[in-house]
Amino acid sequence: MIRVICPECKSTLNAKDELAGQTRKCPNCANPVLIPKEGGKIESLVQQPAGDSAEASLLTLDVPQRLSRLNRYLICDNRKLVATWESNGPGWMLKTSGGLIPARRNPDQLPNRGDFKLIELQLVDTDDGLRLVGITSYQLATEWALIALERGDHNILSKVTGPGHLNKEQKNLVRQAIRDQLMHQVWGDATNVLEYLASTDYHSPGT
Repeated sequence: MIRVICPECKSTLNAKDELAGQTRKCPNCANPVLIPKEGGKIESLVQQPAGDSAEASLLTLDVPQRLSRLNRYLICDNRKLVATWESNGPGWMLKTSGGLIPARRNPDQLPNRGDFKLIELQLVDTDDGLRLVGITSYQLATEWALIALERGDHNILSKVTGPGHLNKEQKNLVRQAIRDQLMHQVWGDATNVLEYLASTDYHSPGT
């Protein structure tokens, strides 16, 4: 498997080895991506006919198999924060008007359809403590995706259908969640994340 970064939207993609040297469309932004040979670099883009999408699925988004214990995760729809996760024991927590409640104990509160984004806040453990270093958003299936929250912490990753695109309102939700959930010293120096959330870039899945 060859790992590729799309020059246009910066998505991390996986391509099968037999595609080395060929050009395929990014599943995120449809930009043509030249898949490098082993040890090679993406040096140029070759335009591909618009109708040539038969093998586009061979270029796939890099989705983790498990939630990272260091990272924080959020789920939001187009209007509100829906759920949060951190490795502190309770698992996925649903945000309600009365506060946070465990998803696994309240399956009746899980919406069964909607336009949901899974947001991964990437942290690293430094000598000075945790620091926020990146953010990635994923699109979830529009039906029955959140049912996975009651079945275990990591099951939601199987409901990812592609890269997510955060709109202005969603970026504001994520920015507020960062301030509410993380101490200032954790996110204060994360200029790449803060600039991304303040930008009008509604196509890139993260930074």
